[in-house]
Amino acid sequence: MNSESNSFSWKGLIVLIVILVIVSIIAYLLSSLEGFLAGVVVIFIGFLISFFRDDLKRVLGLSTQQKEPTPVADAEEDSLEKLDKMITLDMDKKISKERQSIAKTIAKYNEKPKKQQKLGPEIVEKTTALLALLDQAKSHAIQSGKPDLIAHYEEIVVEIEGIHEKYSL
Repeated sequence: MNSESNSFSWKGLIVLIVILVIVSIIAYLLSSLEGFLAGVVVIFIGFLISFFRDDLKRVLGLSTQQKEPTPVADAEEDSLEKLDKMITLDMDKKISKERQSIAKTIAKYNEKPKKQQKLGPEIVEKTTALLALLDQAKSHAIQSGKPDLIAHYEEIVVEIEGIHEKYSL
């Protein structure tokens, strides 16, 4: 058995007796008013004492347990990880939307030869904007230390640069 949890404390016994004496005095003073009311008040006081028992022990210095400090650093790391995931997801959504937009514009370019002069520069503009966004995403992945994302973004960059060169002529 654990000797600390089963040890007898004279301080604890004395504090308990003092609290019981105070509650008994309050009950005696209230009993002259109404017996039932005194009983209710004593029970309520006993409930409050039992509810705040650990706090009372800590205030009186009788508790061997220390209140654990809240891990602020862990909470900060968790919030940073969540923020990093949100930024990554946001960039991925933007990249996928831009890629879809470029694909639609290329489809229009291939379908309508009369509009090729207008759609060619539009494709070049969109690919340039996407390359800038991919550069930001790669920078964020480098700062986050995610080599898988860096490689993924590099593959997309190669693909988009090929499209850019093809339609910039």
